[in-house]
Amino acid sequence: MPRSLILGLLAVVAVAGCEKRHAAESRAMASRVLQGVLVFPRSQVVSVASGTDAAQVELSTEASLDAVAAWYRQTLRLNGWDLKSDGRLADGGVTIYAELGKRPLWITLHPTVGGPGTTYNLIGAQVVGDTVK
Repeated sequence: MPRSLILGLLAVVAVAGCEKRHAAESRAMASRVLQGVLVFPRSQVVSVASGTDAAQVELSTEASLDAVAAWYRQTLRLNGWDLKSDGRLADGGVTIYAELGKRPLWITLHPTVGGPGTTYNLIGAQVVGDTVK
């Protein structure tokens, strides 16, 4: 086997390993900053992304945007979250901002493009002074 082919294969394996590690780190950060945040029933994860201090989970559901927004309004309040803002976006979406103590949570909801249902994001951030391990 030519040496360049072996080096190329090693590079591909290394990149794949880094991508898997990054995906695991993103999920771990999302788990930490979104701990205790409920997900609308029967939602499916579309993607997970994170940085050093925040994480975002994109989800989708077949339920209507208004049903998902109403569920979050009620569920957040029942779980001790303080709803700070709640508004309709120009494109028909909804944005909700809530806090639990000093923990922030942003929820943005949009009608699913090209079909029924809702696509939404949960975004949480690490609070300054929190120790995340």
